[in-house]
Formats: sequence, structure tokens, C-alpha cells
Amino acid sequence: MAAAAAMKENPIRLILIEDHADFRESVAMVLEQRGGYQCVGDFSTMEDALEAIRGGLTADLVLSDLGLPGMSGIAGIRKVRGLLPDARVLVLTAFIDKAKVFAALEAGAHGYLVKAGSAMRLLETLEEVLAGGTPLDPKIAGMILQTFRKLSPIPEAESLSGRECEVLQLSAKGLNRQEIADELGLSQHSVTEYIKRSFDKLHVRSLPAAVSEAIRRGFLDLS
Repeated sequence: MAAAAAMKENPIRLILIEDHADFRESVAMVLEQRGGYQCVGDFSTMEDALEAIRGGLTADLVLSDLGLPGMSGIAGIRKVRGLLPDARVLVLTAFIDKAKVFAALEAGAHGYLVKAGSAMRLLETLEEVLAGGTPLDPKIAGMILQTFRKLSPIPEAESLSGRECEVLQLSAKGLNRQEIADELGLSQHSVTEYIKRSFDKLHVRSLPAAVSEAIRRGFLDLS
């Protein structure tokens, strides 16, 4: 209740990048009316969004499609992350093929949601992202797992420990670092160290990329 009241008093500033005007307007309306969000900018192209950001537009959260006219959402995500390093970026798209999923996560997206989901699912996913989680649409998680069932042996030095796997597994479910610490009976500092070790072993720089790489190597099973 207190969190909901806080969101109404201090709404989450949102940038929406989507080339279908009707869908863009409906998402903005749902979030502003039901989710305590303020749409500070909505754009049909990545170029327009980047121009506004370079001009001083800021936000806590960026929702972006991938299939945009002109610059793709994937190319744009890298630029958005560079311009707004503290903002959380969520992909909201119809694309579910593995190449685009991995490319978006490697570009720095904090989560990936398929458009076919409900408004409630969107709100829940945004809450997970803002809390520090790395939510993946169930269709995406299942697809990744099925695609990488058969793997080459992993050198022991690059294998994740049981605790590192637990931390990434909980991250993939949307828990933030404090919630993971509470769940596993650890300090938040210890959780951060396990995540850093995972990054080193998996050769990645972000939690979404770590989760994807851990699934690819067979360390995580999100089914």
C-alpha cells in the first residue's frame, strides 16, 4: 500500500518507443492510469527518442520495441544505455526468435516481454525490472532452454558453483539483490560477490546476459 502511494506521489518517469501509434497510446494510458507511471516521451522511431534524450529528456524506465523503422531497437538500446546509464530498459516486442533475444540482452536490455501478454503481466514485469530483477517472458525462457539443451563440456574453471547458480536463478525470477540475500540467508554484499564471479566466469557484463549465458551453457533451467 505504501509503495503504491509513493508511486502516485512520485510516478516512474517512462519513455516509450513503439512505431504502432494505437499500441503506444494504449500502453501509455494503461501505465499512467493503473501503474503510477508518467509517460514523459513517446516516440515512433529510435532516432527521435535519442534526439530527445540528447536534448535533456530523462527517465527511470525505457520501453522499446525491436522492429522499428530506421534504427533497430537493438542498436538503439546500446545508445540509450550509454546516454541513460541509470535507466532500466525493457524490450516489449512481438519478436521471439533467439537471435533477437540474445542480441537485445547483450545490448543491455534488463528484461524481455512479448506483446501478447496482459496489461497485468506488463505491470508485474515493470515492477520486477525496477526492483532490480531480470525478467524474461516465459516463452523466451522456454525457447532459450530448448535451443541449448545439447552443449559442449564447460572447463571446470568456468563452471558456476551451486551458490552462483542459485543467485542467478533467483535473479531470473525477478528478485532483487536484497530479496536474494533474504531468500538464501546471505548478506547483500555476498550476493553481489557471487554475481561478480558469475560475470567473470561467463564473460558478460550484465545480469540479463549472465542469465542467458548460464541457460545456454546448461547451468540454469527455468522451465
